[in-house]
Amino acid sequence: MKIVILEPIGISLEECQTQLLGHQVSEVDSRSWTDEEVIRAAKDAEIIVITNRSLPAEIIKNLPLLKLISVAFTGIDQIDAVSVKDRKITIKNASGYAKTAVAELVMGFMIALARKIITNANEIRHGAVTNMGTELKGKVLGIIGLGSIGNEVARLAGAFGMEVLSHGRDSGTPLDDIFTQSDYVTLHVPLIEETRGLVNMERLRQMKRSAFIINAARGPIIDSEALNQALEQGIIAGAAVDVFDVEPPLRDNLPLLSAPNLIATPHIGFDTKEAVSQKGRMALENILDFLKQPN
Repeated sequence: MKIVILEPIGISLEECQTQLLGHQVSEVDSRSWTDEEVIRAAKDAEIIVITNRSLPAEIIKNLPLLKLISVAFTGIDQIDAVSVKDRKITIKNASGYAKTAVAELVMGFMIALARKIITNANEIRHGAVTNMGTELKGKVLGIIGLGSIGNEVARLAGAFGMEVLSHGRDSGTPLDDIFTQSDYVTLHVPLIEETRGLVNMERLRQMKRSAFIINAARGPIIDSEALNQALEQGIIAGAAVDVFDVEPPLRDNLPLLSAPNLIATPHIGFDTKEAVSQKGRMALENILDFLKQPN
């Protein structure tokens, strides 16, 4: 089969070619390419590999031999779902590859928010002595989404002595209770129609004024304008976001970036050496499993 890796996936082309011996494997870096350039590179491919680049209907329509999309990433919302379903193209992702990386970042966010680390680090340069913080022990953490990452966050939070409330797709603590009772709310759901704008002004107003919200899942799960207003008006105490409505780099005048008590990072949750290597290996394993299936 012809296999085209359209983005760097964390392992070398040579390793992929060795593991996929007998198949034609090539690699390009299409992250800045137009749809037309991607189509030209993969027009004869039966399998393509991506991380988080967009695959709109136009690309899928023009890859007539395509049978499998192996995604070296957790999310698949960047792929046109209707086109894939109509063509009966298989999608396999690297679910759970970054559970440790993202969960550790979330705990880092909570510690930074609780102890006002960013504020203190900035103000020590201007003569400030201390800004009093709080401890995580005994605080209530509300986890929305109980996949591999949400469960890992719960495990780590337990080690800090936090009380954990959780809400899964079909079970757990009701969302109203999550927002009203939690000192910290962290989001770990996929971006689907039901979760887009899940956290709006109504939800933010349910939270304690001393509470914090963390988003290391997908940007549009939180209404960014509502979050900006909630921070500006002191409706909540602060927030940490690793994801936005679009992938970084962001425009310079994005209002949210000027909001008080906000920690913002450029989608680093998955970006550790260990996780990046793991996602590539999982993408490769998904291809190998697919190739073992009868035609």
